[in-house]
Amino acid sequence: MRVNKQLDNRGAARKKHARSGKFIALGCVFALIAGSLTSEISLYGESAATAGDVRSLSQANVLVDPGDTDKTVAARKPAFLETLGIPQAWSSFDGNVRATIAIVDTGADLSHPGIRPYLTDGVNLLQKGKPPQDDNGHGTAVAGVIAAIADAGNAGSGDLASKPRWQGRIMPIKALDQSGAGDEAKLTEGIRYAVEHGADIIVLSLGLRRDAASLRGAVALAESRGVLLVAASGNDAAEFGSKAAVQYPAAYPTVLAVSGATGDQAEARSTHGSETDIAAVWKVETLAIGGGRTSMEGTSMGAPQVAAAAAMLWGAHPDWTPLRVREALRRSAADLEPKGWDPSTGYGMVRVDTALRAKDVPDWREPNDTLAKASAFPLGKEVAGTWSGSKDIDSFLVRIPYDGTLVLEGSAEAVDWQSGLTLYSAGDQKVVRPLSPAHWPVRKGQSYWLKAAAPPLLKDGGVAAAAYRFVSTLKIGADSMEPNDSALSAYTLPARSQDWSGTFHQRQDEDWAVVTLPKEGTLRLAVTTDTTRIDPSLWVQPAGGTATMADENGDGEAEELILRQARAGKYYIRIRNESSENPEPVIGTYTVSLEYITKYEDPNERNDDALTATPLATGKIYNGLIDTSKDNDWFRFTIDGKREMNISMSNIERTAAVSIALKNQKLQTIHTWKNAAGKQELSGLTVLEPGTYYLSITANSPMSNGLYALKLTERSAEEPLWDIAGHWAEKPIRAIVKQGWAAGFADGRFRPDRELTRAEAVAFVVRSVDERETLGLPAKTRFQDLSSKHWAYGSISKAEKAGWLAMYGSSSMFQPDRPMTRGEIAILLAAAGSVETGRPTGQRFRDVPASHPAAAAIEALERKGWLAGYRDGRFQPDEPLTRAECAVILAHLIH
Repeated sequence: MRVNKQLDNRGAARKKHARSGKFIALGCVFALIAGSLTSEISLYGESAATAGDVRSLSQANVLVDPGDTDKTVAARKPAFLETLGIPQAWSSFDGNVRATIAIVDTGADLSHPGIRPYLTDGVNLLQKGKPPQDDNGHGTAVAGVIAAIADAGNAGSGDLASKPRWQGRIMPIKALDQSGAGDEAKLTEGIRYAVEHGADIIVLSLGLRRDAASLRGAVALAESRGVLLVAASGNDAAEFGSKAAVQYPAAYPTVLAVSGATGDQAEARSTHGSETDIAAVWKVETLAIGGGRTSMEGTSMGAPQVAAAAAMLWGAHPDWTPLRVREALRRSAADLEPKGWDPSTGYGMVRVDTALRAKDVPDWREPNDTLAKASAFPLGKEVAGTWSGSKDIDSFLVRIPYDGTLVLEGSAEAVDWQSGLTLYSAGDQKVVRPLSPAHWPVRKGQSYWLKAAAPPLLKDGGVAAAAYRFVSTLKIGADSMEPNDSALSAYTLPARSQDWSGTFHQRQDEDWAVVTLPKEGTLRLAVTTDTTRIDPSLWVQPAGGTATMADENGDGEAEELILRQARAGKYYIRIRNESSENPEPVIGTYTVSLEYITKYEDPNERNDDALTATPLATGKIYNGLIDTSKDNDWFRFTIDGKREMNISMSNIERTAAVSIALKNQKLQTIHTWKNAAGKQELSGLTVLEPGTYYLSITANSPMSNGLYALKLTERSAEEPLWDIAGHWAEKPIRAIVKQGWAAGFADGRFRPDRELTRAEAVAFVVRSVDERETLGLPAKTRFQDLSSKHWAYGSISKAEKAGWLAMYGSSSMFQPDRPMTRGEIAILLAAAGSVETGRPTGQRFRDVPASHPAAAAIEALERKGWLAGYRDGRFQPDEPLTRAECAVILAHLIH
């Protein structure tokens, strides 16, 4: 459903933003009993995908032992420490870490035994005068990563307790509330507060998908005061793929942008791009509010790893500038595939031991004096080096994603850094003529060789060497329709279906077009973008008429607007980036698709039989028209493997009864789908073998008020359990299937989101416990609704014999197809696992009183760490659980 806002014809179509730069904490919680993605926390009322949101960049996984004591918290050594080389680093470290690390986040659990020794005064920006106590958990998890690295340095024997090597402090700055919501002003205020109150390093495990002047200013202030910023790159790749762009502030040149890696490979869900500096461990065990521990994943957890590494490096070299610290971390990172800098992991995995051992090499990218040896110069980031003499040449390779202007900013000691710069096209090595000093025109998809020859090293008698620093920026070019920034300068389009692309090349840019329709028809407009830094909107207004606007979705997502009875005349079209009220220029493009179909004209006719059937491509929308009750529209498609096919049809006239018949190559009908009375949509889902198929569409009456929209989508059904690919519970499902505890259905699906039945629950648990047939042969059961031929009869009778089904009392009815509740699964697990259940307190979960039948089992299993509730303190014992959620529980039992 699209939001089409009707606006007056005096230009009031401009969207009134509720966004105003809000940032929110997003947490994807996998609690054992919940199993599923409980929610993306966006409790202030907007979609988590809303452009302009700053979001914490991690996901909480399985809650572990919330009752840890001071001693057990200190004793644990998370596995990520080895990956970073922390034990080796501390063994060779002979200095003291004194850096203050500020964390701008949800605050910290000030009484947590794992954090308390390292805390210094922070601030609560939301409630002045109150302490920055964490009421969400994200900030505590970030602080816990730093505390783990500090603990590793202070652990041991001797006088370490009286003279700890980590004397640094954590400064909690609470800028997000309990639900994880805040705003851009608080983020900026948090950075400035940290700078003004003695922070050496600032951790920003959150992100904004757009550039913002206030944020940019705060980052510049930090650099000018010698404060190092470390930020998470983002976790958008899972949702947006190649559209995902490194978020701000990580995308700024002076901020270390941290991506995620798992093992020796880039993490697929981590956002990557040219601004990526370094990688860190994606999933870590860290601290949770309330004194416990938790497993977290995301680039949020990577940023504090790099911040702690920087603190140790500064402890060894207290006179270093933030630039030297950044360069040392880049230089010493463990290179991951592919070789050299890459947009997924930057310069590689952070290695603290290597960074501390490495010598200070001012020009570590040498030798890079030729094109063949040129160093990578990531667009939007910095490189530093030294000209060691008047004949020294340093070369860099810059890859350009869009047409525009390559701008080089720089500085150097005592010399004119611009005088020796030359840009070449890497392909033919031709010189690119500059538009002005350090400004060159560049083309999309091309690579360029930047030759930085040493300028004359002559000033005040001459210098032997000169250090320099460069920052590369792409100023995206204006699109071919410019200038078209208003209705008066709107670009004139021909009256036909067409696509065009554009850019937002300047601040507050908006693009206008105008089309004159010769006769009444349907006008359909859709806008897509190739980057999450654009939140596109569509605005259409007939001359002298009422405007319509579509802006339902968020960053990186498409918008669509349909005028079904567009009268002949002139129509103005405006495309904007709705990421903020005053959007900055964006490196990225949008594409508009315009379809103009005149009334009563079917674009696919003639397609009245199998011989003239219109070919269908998956993912594309096809418009058609049933203009008489005898009209029959035919389409065909071919698949080369086993596929799950989804056929959907929308824009059906309300009074029409539509039928879609699916036929095989012999024109035999396989399936028929019909819309319900008064419904304007219908869809059909089926699994098909390789071959050619036909769709025959008919209606009982003409659809004279518009065109229907037909769409065909597919996904592979070749592999076993093909419907769990990419599912949040894919890993635990595959684990229990491998154990033989669960299985899919005959059609190859597991159906993870289907409610788990009582029969399935008992069968899964019996198989997990009775792998060696210790429960004996199935016994006769008392349940009268359970035939001996029922597929789960053996498991249910075994469970009854073992006394696991006492919760059903003396009932003679088992109701095997009834959904299993969360409370029932707790009772079943406690019985099967011989877990001792004491008298319930009714205090673990606010919706599980002591009188609830499952209270004792729930509390016992929660204490063992088998089950957990929701973040809001509920357990929902009487709600059903899904097959995926059950898989998460059983997979936990494997370990």
